[in-house]
Amino acid sequence: MQVALISDIHSHLVALDAVLDELDRIGVDRVVCLGDIVDLGPYPTETIARLRERNVSCIQGNHDPLDDGPTIPFLADVEAWTRDALSAEDLAWLEGLPKELTLDLDGTKLHCVHGSPRSFTDDILATTPDDVLRSWTDAVDFDVLACGHTHVQLLRRLGSRWIVNVGSTGQPFEQPFAGQGEPTILPFYEFAIVKGGRTGPAVELRRLAADRAAVERATRASQMPHAEQWLGQWRW
Repeated sequence: MQVALISDIHSHLVALDAVLDELDRIGVDRVVCLGDIVDLGPYPTETIARLRERNVSCIQGNHDPLDDGPTIPFLADVEAWTRDALSAEDLAWLEGLPKELTLDLDGTKLHCVHGSPRSFTDDILATTPDDVLRSWTDAVDFDVLACGHTHVQLLRRLGSRWIVNVGSTGQPFEQPFAGQGEPTILPFYEFAIVKGGRTGPAVELRRLAADRAAVERATRASQMPHAEQWLGQWRW
């Protein structure tokens, strides 16, 4: 059994559709989204609709409640616009998403969160000390822990267990965002595939090249505020 993991779509429908098309080509048993479905990007309503019509299993990320109240004008304006653009049904769906999900992949326990099992705002990075990771994860039974949030892909061992950060399907960052300035978005769409079975888990980090023309055309056709500023963050 193999499961595809996507995360941090951030209303980027072009990226989501490209990855779903690739997963159709590969052939996976299930697709799981690790949160941050909306905010920061141009097509929140359509992104939710696509995930629901494709029966993608979703958990909640820190952006999905749309209650961050950021002080940076770009972020504040996009959050408010996203909240206003979504229907009451969409907002209720986001609010009702679980914060974790555990799957059994032929004996491999896959535990899915957004940030960490402790909080959906925790950053799991290459530099996160092992003792910190253990304090966040030792109460959870898993063979593979899957997360997102940082927009930076990662695969590391913690004892006999694996931790995979699938990066960002909609906005992969050059480096973790430190909260100052603007992030640099890499021209890719990221995801991961986890396989279970008798030989134990296998984890693959994958990315697709972003279609610049499609991204720019769709973004400029949207009603998202500061669309040109968002496009300017991409490193083409």
